[in-house]
Amino acid sequence: MNKLMKISTILTASVALFSGVTTIGQSSTAHAATTKTYQVAVSSSSKPLSYEQNGHLKGYEVDALRKIDQQLPDVKFKYHAVSQNAELVGLDSGKYDLAVNGFYKNPARTKKYAFGKENDGLSLVRIYYNKQQFKNKVTKIDNLAGKELAPVNANGGMYNLLTSWNKQNGNKINVKTTTGIPTQQLLTGVNTGKYDAMIDPSNLGEASIIKDRHLSQVQTSKPVRVYPTYILFSKKNKPLASEVDGALKTLKKNGTMKQLSQQSFGENVFKYQAKSN
Repeated sequence: MNKLMKISTILTASVALFSGVTTIGQSSTAHAATTKTYQVAVSSSSKPLSYEQNGHLKGYEVDALRKIDQQLPDVKFKYHAVSQNAELVGLDSGKYDLAVNGFYKNPARTKKYAFGKENDGLSLVRIYYNKQQFKNKVTKIDNLAGKELAPVNANGGMYNLLTSWNKQNGNKINVKTTTGIPTQQLLTGVNTGKYDAMIDPSNLGEASIIKDRHLSQVQTSKPVRVYPTYILFSKKNKPLASEVDGALKTLKKNGTMKQLSQQSFGENVFKYQAKSN
């Protein structure tokens, strides 16, 4: 091969290599251009749903969102750990595109936010009671009539549940409210007899608190209500809700959601059927 042919071969190879690099670069740029970043509000202190530990976000809903993100190549989630109140304020203002915190679907939220068809979990409402204050096992809300019940959040689902039950059953339960007494303090009150019982979703770490604090007088009922929980989307992000639906269907079908539930809650919540009354 003479010198001229060698130079020609080198030039041809260089052009081919440069073309390949250019194609790869164009492909990466095109992918970046089609990927949209969404701002996600999660709770900073709702263990085991979502919480910060040593500067890292952990929890069932955070893990679920990461799995959803992996299912959607055109979507990227950026997480913001804040209080539940800040989550909703940010969602209302447009600061966040979606939010998670074990949210129930109700008429007020349906009017204000977009929901997907697929739930991201199930909230198992249980009664935690002092076994010395009840002759028999607690199996239903009716058993709380005439008892000293731990206060509930005035803006929460348990307040709505109890006040609705009272309307249908003659106000037999004395419902007291609080602006935010820690769950640990309420369960300790049940253990000491300050309260006869407490009603709460069991996905807020009650089992760990009872075990770690040796609350030996506290008994736990089977679920008295089972509510689906949903991701809240701003109205403008309704198309994203549809995309997330598809990802959730896949993750339920392949067993991922069951596995995440087992890791965070110690049981597969998806084995329960929704029960609102």
